Amino acid sequence: MLSPRLGVLFLGPLFMSHSVHAQSSMPVDWSMLADPRAQQFEDPYRDLTQSQFESLMALARLQIALSGELAEGERAAMDGRASELSQNLQAQGLDTEWILAQREAVAERRQRAALSTNPILEDESIELMGYLLVAPDMEDGETVAYLLPDRGVCMHLPPPAPNQLIRLDIDKFPEPLGPCIAAAVRGRLSSNESTATVPVFDDTVTLWSSWRLDVRKVITSGTLPAEDSRPHNGSN
Repeated sequence: MLSPRLGVLFLGPLFMSHSVHAQSSMPVDWSMLADPRAQQFEDPYRDLTQSQFESLMALARLQIALSGELAEGERAAMDGRASELSQNLQAQGLDTEWILAQREAVAERRQRAALSTNPILEDESIELMGYLLVAPDMEDGETVAYLLPDRGVCMHLPPPAPNQLIRLDIDKFPEPLGPCIAAAVRGRLSSNESTATVPVFDDTVTLWSSWRLDVRKVITSGTLPAEDSRPHNGSN
């Protein structure tokens, strides 16, 4: 039987090693944030050319219009145009009725793919580089901070998918600070859906995020310093 003294000698280093390992941060990139299982789904719209997609949407609009009340001449013209579009797409090997019937299901799958977070990163300590956006929430005036994969939002482009946008819980903002400034962060990641409407230059944008990061370290120049190998005591 192992004596208590020997048990401490043998098990002590094991616990210390586990403690150090538990505090180390995992370097991740943005492609790891989405749930890979949710990205695999049938989407007949994905492989359409721009011309095919536009023709299909025109056909869908005509079908909706034809389901309402129309003058006889107007209905005949729309019906002829719808038949022409349908025959042209079918000649290209597309089953227009089936593809159009998939619209709602595809929209649901795309939203799931955009929202779903990677479960292997849940409650993990991570390191990630991106662009820091700090602004007041237009709803309540609270200062909110986000890490983005690129500067698109600051260039009047639509925000990324919710699982590609991280809301930051941060006690002290770094210097220098500016709009969409390059940053590196370290902290504990968890799935937490939230939205905020913020001003960006002369416009406003609603940011919808699936992630929240409890930040332990953030810098806006250089790279994150190596972590202390000693057990973490909760300070920055």
